[in-house]
Amino acid sequence: MNIGFIGAGKVGCTLAKYFSLCGLQITGFYSRDYQQTQAASEFIGSEAYVTLSNLVEDCDCLFLTVPDSQISSVWQELSRLPIENKLVGHCSGLLTSQLFTIDHIVHPLAFSLHPLSAIYDRFICYKDMAKVSFTLETNNPLALAKLQQMLSPLVNAIAILSAEHKALYHAACVMLSNHVIALAQVGSDMLAWCGLDPHFCQQAWHDLFLANAKNICNVGTINALTGPVERNDANTIKQHLLNLPADIKPLYQQLSTVLLNLSRQKHPNRDYHQLELELLP
Repeated sequence: MNIGFIGAGKVGCTLAKYFSLCGLQITGFYSRDYQQTQAASEFIGSEAYVTLSNLVEDCDCLFLTVPDSQISSVWQELSRLPIENKLVGHCSGLLTSQLFTIDHIVHPLAFSLHPLSAIYDRFICYKDMAKVSFTLETNNPLALAKLQQMLSPLVNAIAILSAEHKALYHAACVMLSNHVIALAQVGSDMLAWCGLDPHFCQQAWHDLFLANAKNICNVGTINALTGPVERNDANTIKQHLLNLPADIKPLYQQLSTVLLNLSRQKHPNRDYHQLELELLP
C-alpha cells in the first residue's frame, strides 16, 4: 500500500521515516511549502510532489499531518479529488475521523491515528518511535481491516479508540505530557526562590524528577506514593500552605487532594480526616 503525507512538518517527517524503516511504502510528500516538501522527501528517500492531485493519484493511503486548525481546509481541497477508494486519515489527538465528510456523509475509509508522543523535531524523533503507543479511531470495519494490515509490520502497541472518547483521551495525554512541564516549572521556580545555587537546583530536581518518574512506571501510582500526604502528616501540609505563594496554593491543594484519594486506597484503615480539613480551600 502506497502511503502519502500531506504536510511535511514534525509529525509527517517522523512518522514517514519510522514507517519506511519498518518496511511500509512511503510514496512522498505534498505541502504548500515546496522547500519543506523537498527536505522531508530527501530525508525519507521519497518523492516531493508539486501538486496535491499527483500525490493522491499515486497513493492508496493519505495522512494529513498538518496542524489541527488546518485539517478541515485541507480536507475541503482533498475531497474534490478522486479519493473514493483511498484511506484518508489525520494524526490529531483531539479530532475524530468524522470531520472527513462530504455532503454530511463520512468518507468510508476515514481514520485517525495518534502517537502518544511529544514529537519535537522533524529529523530526530523517529529514532524513539518503536517505543511509542498509538490509538487508532475509525467507524468503518473495512477501513479498520485495511489499516491493521497496513500497520502490521510495526512493533508498536496500537489500541482502538472510539470517537466519543477522543476529547477525554486527548486531555489525558496533555496532563501526562504538557501539564507535567508546568509542574516541573513551578517546582524548579520554588527551589530558586529558596536562594539555592541554580546549578545545584537544576541537577537536584532533574535527579528527583527522573527517579520518581521511573518508579511510577515500574510500580504504579499507588505503590510509588511517598511524602506527607501518604503518611498523613497534616502539620507538614499546614506549614506548606502557610508558606506557599497565593497563586500556587490552589494548585497544591488540588494535587494533594488527588494524592489523598490515592493514599486512602493504599491505607484503607488510616484516618485522613484531619488532613482533608487542612486541604479545604
